Amino acid sequence: MPRGRRGRLDAAGRLSESGGESLLKFGLLEAEVGFRQQVTIAGAGRVDFLIGRRLVVEADGAAFHTSREAFEEDRRRDAALSSAGYHVLRFSYTQIEARWPEVWASIRAALDRGDHL
Repeated sequence: MPRGRRGRLDAAGRLSESGGESLLKFGLLEAEVGFRQQVTIAGAGRVDFLIGRRLVVEADGAAFHTSREAFEEDRRRDAALSSAGYHVLRFSYTQIEARWPEVWASIRAALDRGDHL
């Protein structure tokens, strides 16, 4: 593998479970936003990214989030997280891949509001 691509692959790490998660991780790293990945939160289960103490960012690919059951489970988890004081941002793979400025603007606004504190 070419050296330049190998570094990007290494940066993705082993915690990313989808291409969308890897792309989101690259964006957060580039923006120098600190985060934890694949964090388990009581009542909600594992979340893709936790920024600070309270901002959850989920990267949803069509493979795991389009069935009726998965849709309902995502809403249950969002409600549980909200009840526990977390703020949730949920983005599709297409948003992350094709409309990164829109995704970043939403994350930046949440950080500016202090949603991560």
